[in-house]
Amino acid sequence: MPSTLKDRLKELMAECGLTKQIELANLAKVSKGLVNQWFNGDTGLGKKPLLELTKKTRFSAQWLADGTGPKYKTSDTVSLTQTLSTLETENSNSTTLKLYDMSASCGQGTIIPEFPELLRKIEIPNDALIELLGTTNLQGVQLMPPDGDSMEPTIPRRSITLIKTDIDKFQDSGVYLITFDGYTYIKRLARGKSGVIKVISDNKLYSDTDFDIAPNELDQLIIHGKFWKALPLDFLDI
Repeated sequence: MPSTLKDRLKELMAECGLTKQIELANLAKVSKGLVNQWFNGDTGLGKKPLLELTKKTRFSAQWLADGTGPKYKTSDTVSLTQTLSTLETENSNSTTLKLYDMSASCGQGTIIPEFPELLRKIEIPNDALIELLGTTNLQGVQLMPPDGDSMEPTIPRRSITLIKTDIDKFQDSGVYLITFDGYTYIKRLARGKSGVIKVISDNKLYSDTDFDIAPNELDQLIIHGKFWKALPLDFLDI
């Protein structure tokens, strides 16, 4: 029976002398949040990290991807190009999205577990994804419900948000999933004066919950991802 991705990554880390997930993230050139998803079994290795790990270690692409074939690269090992082609073919018709029992606050903040419990997964045909989202590339995307209405109308209270977890640094003004001082929020971040980051509610009724993060407090800020889409969940009576 093929090993799990978590088992294979642990073996790779041990052989490469890596002890922390952030070290694996640096090796694969991805965010720590994406590495967490690998270890939780939420998503597989994408093209770019598979390429990086194959180039930088002696493990074969096929074994890293699905646990089959020779563990180490040899002259007879299936090439990375062939492996990626096979994986694309196997997953060419649909994409699996996963919903977590994890809410991010649009108000005062929510304390959440480090590894949320997986509730269910939804498989959507790729042609439907193209129509809904304009893409089938959902690598690093997580679904989670907001808690509260302080980000309305940008994020409706009854909705599911899509967060790109491969973004783990403040880039520019936008809506981010963050943890600060132990609380997790979906808030708009904007650059202020003298290195300050402003944390803002889009709903002006909640302007009293806005706050600033000073430069000397940035070590307490964790960016889990950047808001991408919101799916309203309002039902119509029939």
